[in-house]
Amino acid sequence: MSPCRQCGANLPDEAKFCLQCGAPVERAEAKPAAPEPPLEFIQPALAGGMFLGLLSSLPFIQAGNCLCCMWVLGGGSIAVFLLSKQRASAVRYGDGAYVGVLSGLFGSIVGTMVSIPVRILSARILGNQQQAIEEAMRDVPGFEGPIRDLILRVASPEISIATLAFTFFTSLLLYSLFAMIGGILTVAILNKRARLGVGG
Repeated sequence: MSPCRQCGANLPDEAKFCLQCGAPVERAEAKPAAPEPPLEFIQPALAGGMFLGLLSSLPFIQAGNCLCCMWVLGGGSIAVFLLSKQRASAVRYGDGAYVGVLSGLFGSIVGTMVSIPVRILSARILGNQQQAIEEAMRDVPGFEGPIRDLILRVASPEISIATLAFTFFTSLLLYSLFAMIGGILTVAILNKRARLGVGG
């Protein structure tokens, strides 16, 4: 029910004219809500990728990934956190997964690039250990043929297209997967906080 603007009589919602004075009923048209701007995924993914790629490639610091891929999950979380700053409403799970995969891609590129100077600087140490690795591999049954050659090549200090390609693709698979998981978990945490904030 709404009042008539002329005589004040109560009118049904579907009335087009006032039943008492005959005045036409003017209803305020609801303005459509302005569409939210599209999300920009590249910058948050670059930030998350730089974080996870750098920390996952530096010697000793990369050991943090032994704790459930801590740096990679963190990179996906950073990407989602920066993405959520672009929009007042909650970020969807699909957006979190997508920016996580993107940050994993950028992280694998950064990690592969960082591995080049790390291999050069550690060439002497790895070169001295190469013979010990080969001897240890001889004693392990099952590590023969192409598998043994691949492991030795990755462990070697040499820089070649094969080692860089192997580093990139293994990093791409692992970083994208775990950064996506980190992004989805962060979306869940941010949405839960938003609900608690509204409820409080």
